[in-house]
Amino acid sequence: MKACVRTDKMSGTTVAKDLASAKFYAGGKEAAIENGNIVTLGGYIDGEREIKKATAPTASTALRDLYLVASPEVIKNKNYYGLNEFENAAGETIRCYRLTPADQFSVTEEALDGDVVVGSLVEAQASTKMKVVASATEGSTVIGKILAIEDKYIVIEVA
Repeated sequence: MKACVRTDKMSGTTVAKDLASAKFYAGGKEAAIENGNIVTLGGYIDGEREIKKATAPTASTALRDLYLVASPEVIKNKNYYGLNEFENAAGETIRCYRLTPADQFSVTEEALDGDVVVGSLVEAQASTKMKVVASATEGSTVIGKILAIEDKYIVIEVA
């Protein structure tokens, strides 16, 4: 199963400067990425004026430089049955929302590493998946706090 995301109260839904288009790269090559993961953006891709290069963040990447991947789930295969099967294919343009304090978003557990408990913190790590911890880890950027669990979605408020 793949991670799913909701952009509940993300500033990028109404504030254009908090929304970006990118292509994800891992190991210097275009790669697939699931919605609900986080990336950091570099410069524009050669020949593009709106599409940036996205890569996995480090644990200490500043909050202002972290983006949530939340592309529209465009289904091209008629045999596709659910959101939990969707993945942004390698080379496809992805939609990225800048993580801004007080924003809220929801992801399924596939986007997180660790035990999900209401009140836990969510941090960046050297991966596109976010890490759930009981208390802040030295050298890691706190992304936010788990506010609630709604069915299969974990609601996170950005710090």
